[in-house]
Amino acid sequence: MMHARGNAGPVRRNILAALALVAVVPGISGCEQKSDPTAEETAAPKPEKASAALETPTIDPLSAVGRSDLLAAAAASADEVAAGNSLPKSNLQLTNRSFELRLPFACDGGILGKWGEWSFDQKTRVLRVTFRPQNWGDDPIFNRIAAGAAYDAAEGFWIERPWTRAEQCPTPEPSPASTTIPESRTNPAPVATESAENSLALVQYFSPDASRTLRRGNRPYTYTAKLAAAGQTPPRALRVKLVGRISGFADGQPIHCVVEAPSKPPTCGIAVDFTRVSLEDAVTGEDLAGWGG
Repeated sequence: MMHARGNAGPVRRNILAALALVAVVPGISGCEQKSDPTAEETAAPKPEKASAALETPTIDPLSAVGRSDLLAAAAASADEVAAGNSLPKSNLQLTNRSFELRLPFACDGGILGKWGEWSFDQKTRVLRVTFRPQNWGDDPIFNRIAAGAAYDAAEGFWIERPWTRAEQCPTPEPSPASTTIPESRTNPAPVATESAENSLALVQYFSPDASRTLRRGNRPYTYTAKLAAAGQTPPRALRVKLVGRISGFADGQPIHCVVEAPSKPPTCGIAVDFTRVSLEDAVTGEDLAGWGG
């Protein structure tokens, strides 16, 4: 009996230890379940909201809108219209903003700027430049872009090569031809037909009650200068600098686009009011002449 009682102590202690272990295990399990409250979310992540393929970036409201901002906004509008959707709300931030951009022309080979012509006579040292805006008053495309708004005239400029933010002439391909300035350099005269590549325009619509003196009509911008006989070289390229305000359309959108054919990019127009047009030397940035405020 004494031997049996002597063994009862260790046995009892083993039983109590086993019971204590059973009691602790559920508690440990519960602690492990609470240690990672995001385990369930990690195992089944929530799907993220799909973002738009193209969206106009947020623009500093104190700065003038530049070429890159206008191209991004036009691309967003064209993308939505081509897909049959409404115009992007992100573009609304551009309406009533000032803008500034430059259009190169007088480039080597007449690649750009068929809306202008220029010449430099080596003998007389006289530089003559003429350029003019487009008149789209009778163009059905710009009538559709206006979306029912009444107007008497529509004037402006195509933004050539809208796939690049560059405001310089394209880099010419290497040519074995001499780089000596010829006796006379003349850009081809403006062509009447529109290029199939034209898809984005800055257009100013003139309402029926607007002053006719604000219209440019058929009056070209002209510049004539006699360069010094020595030490002054003619510009190798020219740019037209356009400054104004993005007026927008009746719906508040700054850009409207229309689809002529599913296989062609939409044609888009940015509604603006031009306040100043300048002629620049594209290489030095020198302001050669200006019209407007």
